[in-house]
Amino acid sequence: MDFEDEDWNDTGGGNFDPFEGLVNNDDNPEHHYQTTDPLVPLSQGPLCDSIPFDAFEYPEPLIQNVIASVNLSTDLNLRLIAISARNAEYNPTKVNAVVVRVRNPKCTGLLFRSGRMMVTGARSETDAHIGGKKIAKLCLKVGHPSLRFRGFKVENMIASADCGFPVRLEGLAHDHSSYCSYEPEMFSGLVYRYHPLESYKAVLLVFVSGKVILTGCRTIDHVNQVFRAIFPVLSQYRK
Repeated sequence: MDFEDEDWNDTGGGNFDPFEGLVNNDDNPEHHYQTTDPLVPLSQGPLCDSIPFDAFEYPEPLIQNVIASVNLSTDLNLRLIAISARNAEYNPTKVNAVVVRVRNPKCTGLLFRSGRMMVTGARSETDAHIGGKKIAKLCLKVGHPSLRFRGFKVENMIASADCGFPVRLEGLAHDHSSYCSYEPEMFSGLVYRYHPLESYKAVLLVFVSGKVILTGCRTIDHVNQVFRAIFPVLSQYRK
């Protein structure tokens, strides 16, 4: 049977068991942040223009979660998938999607009736791709012969980094008030929105400890570029 131009056997090696590697747990899939607010780029912010990037040693951000989407090109029978897979969950009163969890690589798939699948919880784009293929092949085996694995796309990457020093969030919020918000009574982190271009934007959560969460990126290069842009700014507010 022809499955399309994707290599269906590329799922980590060995013969594929559609139920192997599935794990049952109650953890909710990780969510990702979104923003559509137009904002000023960091390079145009106060006190940034005179700082050369090569004057700093940058900690390397670590990818914590990759969210990807796939088009399976067919309508899915969610109830059939739920009763056929040992570790699939389906509660249409809460969310109209089947939740399937994979152990290796560790990730979670959300299957919608339209044939759209979201993969979340993976630590790399490769893991998200392999996990998505495993879930797609499970759907194929339980009764969706026209299924195809198409349009794999990373929608969001969530990364974390540690600046190595505490940050004065009050001063940062005051000087960069145009594109950040800080309300410590409601949330302990400062929200910094980085939006130099319409197709190039990210949201950063900065904590007083120097920990930074980056979201809204779609590639590792994007993650690194955004952190390299914010790090010189944060270093000016070192406690």
